[in-house]
Amino acid sequence: MRPIPIPGHTARDTYRVCISRIRDDVLQQRLAALEDDVTDAAASFDIAVRAASLHSLDPDAFAPRDAEEHIELLKNYNQRMAKAGTPGRPIYDELRTAPPRCPLCDHRDVSTLDHHLPKSTYALLAVAPANLIPACSDCNKTKSDSAPACAEEQTLHPYFDDLGDIQWLSAQVIEEVPTFLTFSVSAPSSWAGLLAARVRYHFDVFGLATLYGAQAATFLGGIRGAVRRQFEAGGTEAVCDFLEDLAGSWEDGEDIGANHWTPVTLRALASSRWFCSEGCIAD
Repeated sequence: MRPIPIPGHTARDTYRVCISRIRDDVLQQRLAALEDDVTDAAASFDIAVRAASLHSLDPDAFAPRDAEEHIELLKNYNQRMAKAGTPGRPIYDELRTAPPRCPLCDHRDVSTLDHHLPKSTYALLAVAPANLIPACSDCNKTKSDSAPACAEEQTLHPYFDDLGDIQWLSAQVIEEVPTFLTFSVSAPSSWAGLLAARVRYHFDVFGLATLYGAQAATFLGGIRGAVRRQFEAGGTEAVCDFLEDLAGSWEDGEDIGANHWTPVTLRALASSRWFCSEGCIAD
């Protein structure tokens, strides 16, 4: 849910790097002969992902007919790019370290690359940089080898989908003890129906409501003492002001926007008169 710049590496150049050290001349030539197919597949992917039409791509057009070549294309990623010391590893590391956090959940640390379209089915895209998204291991495992069956099931792609600064993440304070928050997508009126559906699908697929709710509960426990001191010193208004100021500080100091769960949590708490009065001091 966090946009990042499109990689500067092309599919053609990355593919060339990955096959550059193959010692078997026959295999080297066979894979070199697929270079144009890889480039064309990447171009088709680029067009489709921008148009939210990945579901319309025919998987058969993204995999060679020869079974051995299919295996070798997968090896390009597993053994010639992701593996340490291989020719494609510098590109892998550059892609993996580009964002400060996983752009799919905007919370956990990046530890791997996720294939937006699975390499097992779309082998010609196995090392195409635009198909490789830096991700945390949890998001990578959750998404697995899934591919969209319709436009509404195309999860957000951080290279191509930028939701802007308008707030769409919503949190509701459950006014009971212990206090907790629930998270959901509140689509702005300016969004097209397809975009709203895709954001909600992405939110559900990656389990972000559960993730953010758990983090918010832990975070609330950590600031409860400071909130109580604000209430003791200045009452309800002091608590509201403190929470609003803290939300702004997080946005300014942690390179996060209005849709990160932390400021959304703080502003939801600040807008709850119940929490800022009795809820913040309840055990």
